[in-house]
Amino acid sequence: MNHTTKMSTRDMLSIIAAAMMAFIGVLIETSMNVTFPTLIQQFHVDMSMVQWVTTGYLLVVSLIIVCSSYIKGRFKERHIFMAGVVFSIIGDLACALAPGFIVLLIGRLIQAIGTGIVLPLLFNIILERAPIQKRGFFMGLGGLIVSMAPALGPTFGGLIVNFTSWRYIFWVVLPLMIIIFFLGFSIEQITPLIQQKFDWFRLILLAITFISLTLGFNTVSQFGWLNLRLGISLIITAMALFLFIKVSNHSTRVLIDISIFKNPILTLGLIAYVIIQFTNISVNFILPNYAQIAAHSTAMIGGLILLPGSLISGLLNPVWGRMYDSLGAKKPILTGNSLFFLAIVLFAVFSLKLSPIMIVVYYLLFEIGVNMALPNTMTYALTIIGPEKEADANAIFNTLQQFGGSIGTVIASSFLASGHGNNAAAVMQSGTQHAMIFFGVLVLFNFFLYHYTFKLGHQVMPNL
Repeated sequence: MNHTTKMSTRDMLSIIAAAMMAFIGVLIETSMNVTFPTLIQQFHVDMSMVQWVTTGYLLVVSLIIVCSSYIKGRFKERHIFMAGVVFSIIGDLACALAPGFIVLLIGRLIQAIGTGIVLPLLFNIILERAPIQKRGFFMGLGGLIVSMAPALGPTFGGLIVNFTSWRYIFWVVLPLMIIIFFLGFSIEQITPLIQQKFDWFRLILLAITFISLTLGFNTVSQFGWLNLRLGISLIITAMALFLFIKVSNHSTRVLIDISIFKNPILTLGLIAYVIIQFTNISVNFILPNYAQIAAHSTAMIGGLILLPGSLISGLLNPVWGRMYDSLGAKKPILTGNSLFFLAIVLFAVFSLKLSPIMIVVYYLLFEIGVNMALPNTMTYALTIIGPEKEADANAIFNTLQQFGGSIGTVIASSFLASGHGNNAAAVMQSGTQHAMIFFGVLVLFNFFLYHYTFKLGHQVMPNL
């Protein structure tokens, strides 16, 4: 942990390089959401299939991130970063040249490996190098750079689809990734490396858990919530998770330290964090498709409607970080969750007749709430857990953030497909309303989680 009050130029360049690469990973992810109607027509697939471009990507990212604690201890940070960029470039080229949907999907999964490597590295670099007095600010700054991607992603994708081809989403970012590769030479090693054995068996069990749960929820759009395939998937998920926990309690090999879940403050904060990210990714998936299918807007409009909210809230990220530093965690987090909940209620109430202007206004409120609560929840929990457990806690937060997004995309797709009406627009409106009601219940539950998180946290660290 850095106890000085200043950061070197090399440290700042390290943060910028990692943040830019994470930015591109999220940029392409959110850009692709706008292309779904186009991909459905071009490749002759349905929504349940095309959503795997996002779902599969987030699923692989989450599985790679869970290995980040081992990777960080075993390899030099510079080499980790460069490997992540190389995977991203290879996947980018595969997507740009894809002759069919399967190759496009494979390219996205390769890109996911790169993002999964770089994303936790960004926050590890910040946690290692940022002065403790300014940690909230620098975590907010890192969050700002990454959160700018959802601001620009849908607009970027919408503009490209409107004027050229979706393939240029991948061609445009390619030169940037090559430049970022060379920026990686600024990364210096601070912590010593550790020679440890990797636990492949636990990783396989975790992969079965994640994949089974994702595939199970994916059946809902076709067979409804009460179907045999979902039931079997949930049983397999429970068995794999049980074995993962049992093996983790006795394994001497390295993957991730689940003993940190014994800390109730971290566990409650993590659940609240995942709920916010689950809802955030789901709504970002729903709204561009709603704008195109229900509001009959173009792909460009579908992307532009998310721009003001994401851009303004992203630029305010360091402000919420400074609020954390000066006022503590409770005020920005609870205020953010309240704004987040209010926006969900507005979406639910007016979902049968949302205009593009209404989406712009409500989404601005939505994203301000997300950006006030999400990064500050993570900062609070990581500070409570202490520096000796930070790498594992960071890996768990980032893993479940991505997996929550993956499940969110699948469930959002299921809600949209299960709507009712005489045409595609009516089905979209109905499905959106059902989804927003569901999300509202989850976000309301967050107030309960935060109440006990802060109550317990105050006993441990009264000043936070």
